[in-house]
Amino acid sequence: MASPQSIAGWIDISPAALRKLRAELELRDKSVLDEMGVGAIHTGYADLFFPGTSVLHTRARYLLFVPWIYLGLAGNPRARAERVRELKEKTEQWLTGRLRTHTEENDEGIIGGRVYPAPPAQPPDFAYWSALREYRLYEGIPRAQLLARWDRARVIQRKDVHTREDRVDQQPLGLFDVPPLPAWWMQEDADVSFQLAPHEAEFLRDRLAQRRPPCLLGVAAALLGKRLRPTAKTVWGDPFMRRAAEVFDRDHSGPDLHPASAVAALQRADGASALAELVRAIYAALVEALREQDLRAAGRLPLPDDHAYYREYLRSYWEEDEGETVRRACELPLQGLMADIHLPGRLPELLAHVQARVSTIRRASGVHTKLLDNTTLELFTGLEWDRKRTRARLPRRDGRGRREGFGQGTVRVADINYRWPMVSRMLRDIQEGLPDV
Repeated sequence: MASPQSIAGWIDISPAALRKLRAELELRDKSVLDEMGVGAIHTGYADLFFPGTSVLHTRARYLLFVPWIYLGLAGNPRARAERVRELKEKTEQWLTGRLRTHTEENDEGIIGGRVYPAPPAQPPDFAYWSALREYRLYEGIPRAQLLARWDRARVIQRKDVHTREDRVDQQPLGLFDVPPLPAWWMQEDADVSFQLAPHEAEFLRDRLAQRRPPCLLGVAAALLGKRLRPTAKTVWGDPFMRRAAEVFDRDHSGPDLHPASAVAALQRADGASALAELVRAIYAALVEALREQDLRAAGRLPLPDDHAYYREYLRSYWEEDEGETVRRACELPLQGLMADIHLPGRLPELLAHVQARVSTIRRASGVHTKLLDNTTLELFTGLEWDRKRTRARLPRRDGRGRREGFGQGTVRVADINYRWPMVSRMLRDIQEGLPDV
């Protein structure tokens, strides 16, 4: 009879499934639903400006922690193929425990910190593997295959590669190009934090800056200095990133580079974020209006106090926002947006419709007739049905059950941050670790 341990298998995720899962995780950021598909704008500009990054990223030192986990296993004689997953999980548990001991309590950057000592749903290597490849910190077979084909003698650091005439199947499975394992690695009393040592910060800064083809993140990393770092809440509003975009355009302009102008792309990302926010607000207001019709038809009166929350919220863009979001959305050149990133399906049609309608509204009284009309409802309904018909709320009959319980807080109306909170934290980590000059 097989033991329970031998029965329990390991499910490896294919690269395509992994990409799909990561895309879905992108759209769950801060519980923002993406029924209208505007998440493609988020992913498009985030990948354009910050390739290799993810909403799952927290702190820059994980770019070193993850390779050290594997290099530590490669140096451990007990890390045979049948035990490597178990020992990897124990190493991750050790790392989380040491970070919890030496990091401030309110720091949410510890992956798995909230469920410790249980393992997290997505371990650090799941979150950071694409970045390791993107910035040449790792070269070799895919992550899942590396564990499935584990041979610790063939998982090495680049500095240990020597010219040899081994057979092809004896070549390294994985090469990690990072600073060597620190002496404190896997020590019970190790003082582990997110603070980068000066040589680690310089290494990561240089590796990001050397990314080819050049990207905005790499240029920004190269500019980091004692007084030069991100400070603003939005990437388009950050003086440091505007400077990085100017340097990108000065040093890397050319027909073969994308974007052709980082300065212009940042400005379009600003407008696209505002337009996507309005799309989300309109969607929520349309569902809410249909929900009110459902309640009235069922004789469920009086209506809840928040029955018009999203419609009032939509009106506030003209009443309390002083038209700032509307102005940004209307100034967005849609052709430029489509030159920057890919917009799938009918998303261009949706954006063009919303922008055209919004541009004609001068005061809040026009919201009902221009944005909550039957033409807009039909367009939104069709797109939602095409995307997520099993959970579509807008179809009058088929969506009635899914509108049950809809109210304030069901949909979080928000702009798009393009992973900026994670990226800016990573850049600050590197800047704070650089030696004083």
